[in-house]
Amino acid sequence: MKPGFTVWLEEDGRYLLGEKEARILEGIKKFGSFMATAKSLGMTYAHVWIVVDELSKRVGETVVKAQRGGETGGGAVLTDVGNRLLEEYKALEDKVSSFLGSKKEFIFLEFKRPDLSIIGSSCVGVKILAGMVKGFSTEIVEVGSTVGLTAVMLGEADVAGIHLYDEETRMYNVPFVKRAFPGERAVLIRGYAREQGLMVKKGNLKRIKGVEDLRGAGLRLVNRNLGSGTRELLDRLLREKRIPSKDIRGYDFEVRTHEEVARAIKEGRADAGLGLKATALIYGLDFVKICDESFDFVVERRRLGKTSVRAFVEALSSQAFREELQKRAPGINTLPDTGKILS
Repeated sequence: MKPGFTVWLEEDGRYLLGEKEARILEGIKKFGSFMATAKSLGMTYAHVWIVVDELSKRVGETVVKAQRGGETGGGAVLTDVGNRLLEEYKALEDKVSSFLGSKKEFIFLEFKRPDLSIIGSSCVGVKILAGMVKGFSTEIVEVGSTVGLTAVMLGEADVAGIHLYDEETRMYNVPFVKRAFPGERAVLIRGYAREQGLMVKKGNLKRIKGVEDLRGAGLRLVNRNLGSGTRELLDRLLREKRIPSKDIRGYDFEVRTHEEVARAIKEGRADAGLGLKATALIYGLDFVKICDESFDFVVERRRLGKTSVRAFVEALSSQAFREELQKRAPGINTLPDTGKILS
């Protein structure tokens, strides 16, 4: 037998990071990639992103940043703060190892990248579409529209699904792509329209008609995560109605997908949550429509020629996809220019 141990760093008695966070930082330093780090550690992309985001919040500074450009696209790099934390952790780990005479060794696993990575907003339409792209290994990561844009910038995503509304121009998606990718390094491909609204329990016994009803006594909301287009939609609606988020019970109860919102309502853990008509119907919930929105796809221009990306765009443009949406996802509809490059 040999001794085992765990070490962690604290600040003023508050936990900062331990082995999990340190290995993630080490992986990002080694691979320059969230995706590669996740696969080499046997974690999901979403989990690695969440851990890094939570670490940055605890530290009060960014620990990983996006690096633009280069022949291979962007990448992820540790900031000075991230490097310092990793060095401090490893120095502490080495000290304990020397004291116990038990060297701690860590080996990153070999991994294989998927042929097609789709990172971004949660949508049943994306899942249907991915299932129609045959002959390729496909990975869907639901982390929100904003993270999807970043993932394209980092070179992590072949495709990002987004639905972001710009209040200044009153346009969906186009302004965000232009700001994130100057010089037309990425294109926006027309996706489809989808109905967003409040998912509520069958029968809608609490008579919920709009977001103004969310602050009713005894009503519990289930919310989406920061960075998701659905969360931004809710926050915009609350601003328009001049409803403080603190007045809504459950505003801080966050989940990451439309399906998780629906399950929370179905299981009685919440009374309402913003989401898709298609998801509400799948879970046997009632739906109170609020708006139609544009759900489009971002692709880095030089990846348009990638075989799996071409297959994705062909599936998106197909009559078969239109028919699958009609059968399996009421409230999601293709448009006359679905599959066409918008910008």
